[in-house]
Amino acid sequence: MASLVPRRAPFFSLPLEIQWCILRCLNLRDQASFLRTCRRARDIVEPLFYRNIFTKVGTHNDTAGLLAFLQRRPHVISLVHFLILDEFHPVAYRQLMAIEFPNLESIIAKHDGEPLQIDDEKRQSLNEFVREQPRLTSLTFSIEREDPNPFKLDEDDAIMFRHRKLRRMRLSYVDFSAFGRLAADYFQHVDLRGFLIDLCWYDYEALDRFISPTVQLQNVLISHNDQLPFSEKLYPTLLDRARESLRILDLTWRWKIPLEDQGMDFTGFPNLHFLRVPPVYLLSSAYMEDTALEELIRTKFPPNLKMLLLENIVPRSIRVMNERGFVFPGYPPPGYTLELALMPRDYQLIRFLITEKHNVLPRLKYVLMYYMEIMHDPLDLYPLAKENGITLSPLYATDYLTPLLDWLDEL
Repeated sequence: MASLVPRRAPFFSLPLEIQWCILRCLNLRDQASFLRTCRRARDIVEPLFYRNIFTKVGTHNDTAGLLAFLQRRPHVISLVHFLILDEFHPVAYRQLMAIEFPNLESIIAKHDGEPLQIDDEKRQSLNEFVREQPRLTSLTFSIEREDPNPFKLDEDDAIMFRHRKLRRMRLSYVDFSAFGRLAADYFQHVDLRGFLIDLCWYDYEALDRFISPTVQLQNVLISHNDQLPFSEKLYPTLLDRARESLRILDLTWRWKIPLEDQGMDFTGFPNLHFLRVPPVYLLSSAYMEDTALEELIRTKFPPNLKMLLLENIVPRSIRVMNERGFVFPGYPPPGYTLELALMPRDYQLIRFLITEKHNVLPRLKYVLMYYMEIMHDPLDLYPLAKENGITLSPLYATDYLTPLLDWLDEL
């Protein structure tokens, strides 16, 4: 007589790690179908299915939809590790952050276009309920408006960025100047290792509020297309607490004229191995004089620099050459070659760094810049670079260089 007891499906006998490995081969729709077959399947699939949550603006799966879903299914809250939000809804986002996610590790919130507006009273009342996420280690917050001005955050919005466990924070296109009015110890992310700000606006005090809690910063990016909010010479002072830990500093500054033209002193940063900076900001305009180069390099550059990316070096002239070698001014038509030349001061700086490497920056291994592949100047520098143990290399406009710490150690 055949047994009437249902046989247990072999899948449920497998270890959980193997079950998840199999389920990852399915798309989300198939995972959802399997989830609905029985309670056992739901218990297996849900921790995988809800580990990463994405929103889609303009659908019922937007931030407000996610909030409503979590209110209906509160047990899912503890399963969420990564939130990827494609909008900043000023009400729904704050209501979402009023929920404590016990296992949330990362938030990426990126908004394109104009966000909705709410009045100050509504914003303040919502911010009162925003919570610190106990295990959050990475936060990306970006609002890229159609208006070129950055999105302005108010002082009470700082609660959205107050998470003690943060190790990496990236802010883009926001004005957080109001945070300068906070208490000096408001932020307490003592383990912050990476701090990246893209095209933001701030004052000295506001930037100091973010940087001062940590002495473990390793990677800092600060980018600006316009004039800096305060003197360039103050940035080393701001970073002074991290002078021993800082390894990568990316100052992508496109504005051509420094505020004070006094340079920046990074000689007290012994472990700073990668530096991206416009030379006029680091050395001041004094680097135009050949006789001043050695003293400037000794008093401005970090002493153990290994990789230097010279930002905002603008070619001196444009020459358009046809196949017969005739040179014309202007932009090249089809079939013509574009040839650029370095400004004399930049050429002399690069040549000096190569030929005097062993005297001024003995650990320097790479000198990088944009447009090099269409410049004629570096041709005579390549043999010198090879002779002195330096790699002289171009970067393309689409390149985004992120050196790895372990790789820098091996250089």
